[in-house]
Amino acid sequence: MTKLQNVAAFALATLLLTGCGGGVTITPPPQAAAITVQPLSQTVPIGETATFTVTATGTAPISYQWSDNGVEIEGANSATYTTTPVSLAANGSTSIGSFDVTVSNSVNPVTSKTATLTAGPR
Repeated sequence: MTKLQNVAAFALATLLLTGCGGGVTITPPPQAAAITVQPLSQTVPIGETATFTVTATGTAPISYQWSDNGVEIEGANSATYTTTPVSLAANGSTSIGSFDVTVSNSVNPVTSKTATLTAGPR
C-alpha cells in the first residue's frame, strides 16, 4: 500500500469504529525517520565556531548522532552540533571537516548529506 492508501484505510477504520460506538482507539503505524532540512556547508572565520542543524520528522523518539569525517562525535546527539573554534588543519589546509548526522527512530536510521566546514579569514 502507498502512504496515501494507508492514511485512507486508517481514516476509514477510525470512522467506522467510532461511528459504531465501539470506543476503540486505533494507533497509527510508526512513521519512518526522514530528514526534511539537510545540514549546510559553511565557511567560518578562524577562531569562531560553526553550528550545523538538521530537521527531521518521524515517530518519536528521534535520536541524532553527528560524525566528522565518518567518526562519531562523542556527545553530539541533538538536532544541532556546534564545533570547537575553527583553526587551520595541521597541513595548513582550510578544509576542516566533513560533517553528517544519522537520525534514527524505532523504524529506521537515515544519514544526512555531508556538510563541509572550511576555515575563512579572521
